[in-house]
Amino acid sequence: MSTTSTSDTQLAADLEELAAADKWEFRSWSAREYTHGLFQYPAMMVPQMQRELLERLREENDGTSVYDPFVGSGTALAEAMMLGLDFVGVDINPLAVLLCKTKAGPFYTEALERASERILDAARSDTSRVIELEWEGWKKWFRSDVAVALSRLRRAIRAEPLLSNRRFLWVALAETVRLTSNSRTSTVKLHIRPQEERENRKIDVVETFDEILEENLERFKDQRDALDEAGLLDRGRYTGKVAIHLHDVSSTVRPADFVGLCSILLTSPPYGDNITTVPYGQHAFLPLQWIDFEDIDPAADDSFLASTHAIDAKSLGAPRTGAIEQVEVLRALSPVLDEILTTLASQPRDRAQRVAAFWRDMNTSIESILPSMEVEGLMGWTVGNRSVGGSEIPMDAILRELLEHRNCTFVTKLDRVIPNCRKRMAPRNSVASTMNREQVLVMRAPSTL
Repeated sequence: MSTTSTSDTQLAADLEELAAADKWEFRSWSAREYTHGLFQYPAMMVPQMQRELLERLREENDGTSVYDPFVGSGTALAEAMMLGLDFVGVDINPLAVLLCKTKAGPFYTEALERASERILDAARSDTSRVIELEWEGWKKWFRSDVAVALSRLRRAIRAEPLLSNRRFLWVALAETVRLTSNSRTSTVKLHIRPQEERENRKIDVVETFDEILEENLERFKDQRDALDEAGLLDRGRYTGKVAIHLHDVSSTVRPADFVGLCSILLTSPPYGDNITTVPYGQHAFLPLQWIDFEDIDPAADDSFLASTHAIDAKSLGAPRTGAIEQVEVLRALSPVLDEILTTLASQPRDRAQRVAAFWRDMNTSIESILPSMEVEGLMGWTVGNRSVGGSEIPMDAILRELLEHRNCTFVTKLDRVIPNCRKRMAPRNSVASTMNREQVLVMRAPSTL
């Protein structure tokens, strides 16, 4: 393990100054600016904070490319583009991949406006009552009139010839589905609304879609204007390189078309298994029922919608069977993880299994992430310490131990208060408590590949 250099000491001081004096609380921050607000994705990173972090990391190593192996809604992507950097993003959730491919452009806003008018006209003139779903369980989650209206929109979007337009329209439809389904919008998990509320809600699906489109078009234009002003657009296309992959980062095989090495890693991995922390897959399940997978990624198939838990079951921490035995070697590399699993051993076995399975997969992810980094590239990991069985799981400490074992160098750790926030945890009080802090672990990749 290499020692901290003079430049890293200065970098640590600069970052600590940024995070000091509550500067990173961002009490009035908005996730709605630019393309960050196209869809209400769970547990989004704070764009302004990631922007400041990325700017400083780029200055330090003259970085030209950014890697986010848990890309989610694309916060790091949008901020990297604003700095003119190349970007590679990976996620196992098809909805995340759709969002990121949409945010990457092209920014043909006039064409989008015309396409939006066509889709709305087509949906409003469509008198068919055919439901465009093969999924037998749809009646639980959608009123018949809502499903009819969503089907009309789906048919209209499918008829749009330009792929980039369709992706933008699918994102608006995804947000429309989120707002008009029978699932509560106050939780990330799928929770059915009370019957009386389901029956009596006043819903105008096409009008809701129209309003979302209008708002999203304005956000897209704002992003276009900012990029254009910075000289980062060429006839509506971003001048940097962007690659988004639907892929399991814990796989030992990289995507076949993954090209080159990245100088900066900027990411926020899950804080635990999706089912008991943030069930991103459940949140995506209903919107994805209405979206054509061929418009998202060649790797997307019906297996992602096999059940409401299918995407989360493809994520870190699943399956759990045999996980405790599978991390025996890993416990020797991370004394903190070993201590946690020892503490949980006296509790119901599923708790230790849950933690072990997550870190088994997180460790494999690290093994696949580091070869994608340039020598001594800088890494910013935004993480949080969840609780299991009353024990806090110090993710920052475990992650640091696993990275240092692979000859990464610690630069600094920054603490950030999350004001009035439950954003990272699943809404089940029996499983998780409120977290009001998160950490940014800054490390250097190894000096040799």
